[in-house]
Amino acid sequence: MKTSKNLIGRRAFLGSSSALASVGGGLEALHAAEKPGNRPRNIIWMVADGMSPSVLPLAEQFSQRVRGKGLVWQALIDRPETQRGWMDMASLDSLVTDSSSASSSWGSGSRIFNGWVNVLPDGTRLTPIAEIARDKRKRVGLVTTTTVTHATPAGFAASVKRRDDEHVIAEQYLERVDVVLGGGRKFFDAASRADRKDLAGAFRAKGYGYAATREQLLALRASKMLGLFSSSHMPYTLDQRNDAKTTELAPTLAEMTQAALDSLSQSSNGFLLQVEGGRVDHAAHANDAAGMLWDQVAFDEAIETVLRFAETNPDTLVVMTSDHGNSNPGLIGMGTEYRESNACFERLTRVKASFSAVSPKLAGPVEYSMTAAGKVERKEAPPAARIQEIAEQTFGFTLAPGEVEALRRCARGDRGLAVNRQLDSAAGLLGQVVGSHTGIFWTGTSHTSDYTLVTALGPGAGRFAGFIRNTEVFPALTSLMDAQFRNPSMDQDKAKQYREAASLMRRARPDWA
Repeated sequence: MKTSKNLIGRRAFLGSSSALASVGGGLEALHAAEKPGNRPRNIIWMVADGMSPSVLPLAEQFSQRVRGKGLVWQALIDRPETQRGWMDMASLDSLVTDSSSASSSWGSGSRIFNGWVNVLPDGTRLTPIAEIARDKRKRVGLVTTTTVTHATPAGFAASVKRRDDEHVIAEQYLERVDVVLGGGRKFFDAASRADRKDLAGAFRAKGYGYAATREQLLALRASKMLGLFSSSHMPYTLDQRNDAKTTELAPTLAEMTQAALDSLSQSSNGFLLQVEGGRVDHAAHANDAAGMLWDQVAFDEAIETVLRFAETNPDTLVVMTSDHGNSNPGLIGMGTEYRESNACFERLTRVKASFSAVSPKLAGPVEYSMTAAGKVERKEAPPAARIQEIAEQTFGFTLAPGEVEALRRCARGDRGLAVNRQLDSAAGLLGQVVGSHTGIFWTGTSHTSDYTLVTALGPGAGRFAGFIRNTEVFPALTSLMDAQFRNPSMDQDKAKQYREAASLMRRARPDWA
């Protein structure tokens, strides 16, 4: 088959990279459909939450080692048919955004305060893009590995002043979202809601098929569906791989994505689907390199699923991006003339559990909060022999005596163990200790201001090429849906008047960013 700038044959796709072997037909179809004036029938917005620019090359090398092939996303970047860009994700009150403000900028076209969802500082509620899609008779889906009511999915379908009000967000989905898959059962269950509303029952009454396990999801055939596979967030991919029971209960991101596509594609008018790999972000907050990379690989498998769908549905726009960087991990040179770097990185492939699972036994919980750290509770430190035993079983290497002692001191509540204040924590210290053996080090434990990578294919993909501002996404997507709608916005000077009041409104409670 001949090739040209405008048409690349299947053989060329298959020969270019083993990562693209299963999706070459989808790439051909999307490229052929990307013509001036073409509007997509379906829009799939894929978010690797908290993916710093450095993560993709790390995940590429990790994938080569654990799967025997590279990332689909990395391979796509090298294709001439793919539109590539960078996005400025700043929020209204900070150069460093949180996930709710980031997703809201896409979902409403307006920058807002961190911690809010599609609400301006003066209380004006913005219309989320899910409502625009529904007005155009498109169906809407949200798939995530976090709670389904978490910041990123909420940014497409909810409007609340506090991102922590997930019980309210859950109620708003009932009239706006056709397919909801992920964690967060506690926000739908009467027994765990303060108001005792049986929200899951309300969804069923509206015709939603319901799934609580992987088996139920794979067997479910419904035009509308609610799948809640965990009380809180979905398990890390790393933990899921090493726990047969968890594997039975929790579907993968790719499996949830396929179920959503099967359901949403029944619409004659197309759909809007957001797919989020949310625990990439959580692992980065925890400075957990292995946890982060396994979830990035799981996100890549969801990309494969989407591109296979596109092979028979070329009228689909696919956009892959992130909402912000997080802690900016990097592989540093290890050993004389850096010759030990590869062997150190290889150790990540042998890690058997996430930091979230093992840190309470080593240095203390690693969960991140946007609120200021409170007083550290004093506890009895675990014995040095026990720390060494857990480390060897979990990470596959032996800690130095000084590393064991540092973890013991952190576990009992000592601080001042690191000069970097963010790294002077259980997450930061464990990341440093493990990093001394794997070569992965971190700048902190919070989001960063980096521009995020954007990769797009299919009809309308050109809208996302080059350098764009986050607020340009909403008008691009609504225009591609043949909708003309503009939300109000607020400039930074006016927003300053509301900043102090907004700070007082927020409660001091844990808040994943």
